[in-house]
Amino acid sequence: MNPKTPTAEFASVVYGDGVALDDPAETLHEATKLYPSSGLRQSRGILLMESHAELRQSVGRAGHRYLHRPRILLPPPRRPRGSLARAIEERCSQRPAPGSTIDLPTLAAVLGAANGLRSGEPARRTIPSGGALYPLELYVLSLRLEATPRGVYHFDPHDSCLEQLTGDVAGIERELVEPAIGENSAAILAVTGVFWRTRFKYGLRAYRFTLLEAGHAVQNALLTAGALGLAALPLGGFYDSRIEAVLGVDGVHESVLYLVALGERAR
Repeated sequence: MNPKTPTAEFASVVYGDGVALDDPAETLHEATKLYPSSGLRQSRGILLMESHAELRQSVGRAGHRYLHRPRILLPPPRRPRGSLARAIEERCSQRPAPGSTIDLPTLAAVLGAANGLRSGEPARRTIPSGGALYPLELYVLSLRLEATPRGVYHFDPHDSCLEQLTGDVAGIERELVEPAIGENSAAILAVTGVFWRTRFKYGLRAYRFTLLEAGHAVQNALLTAGALGLAALPLGGFYDSRIEAVLGVDGVHESVLYLVALGERAR
């Protein structure tokens, strides 16, 4: 292709004349833009953080905790071998093979990379977060995890454990646009966003920050899974409200953002 050849502009072909003036996607994008004139309106949360030491301490412990639920302590994580450059070069989206299983040290490595605590810094995670407010939660849909009953689990990074919730994974494949992915997976990682954790400080801009953070978490999970020889497939094709019902979240204050199917690679 001649580098001087202009790129075709397909927006008019894709959208045609049918885009409404109040198109939700455009409204969302515009609402989350930052302007000099809007900065003062969003400064209340920043000032609140600066003036309350207790609040700063509290956000450092961000996260759900289900201490009353049965817990499975995760073993030390399996450490990937090889360089970061190799992990990036070799990462590719792969569907889990039928009948896949995963052991807990491998799962612990993926969870820790996605949203674990940094060694020696209990108030910091393995991913960047706007204001270090950490609005994400990780859940594991256990389908064929070794030494782990089928079910829905919440990952508690503070104690590095899985907390068993009441959700049922029976028929989870029907909540995906491609059911075969769920049928073959050993586990499905679900990333949710608790928007208020970031919004109280950054206003509407926080919605973007939460989505960006989900991308950071999933990329860490994918790189770690690839370095450990797992098949990992990021998923956007799922029925939000159905997955949220399985997880037990309301879809408003906390909503599912991203799924990752995990399992063995096809031989």
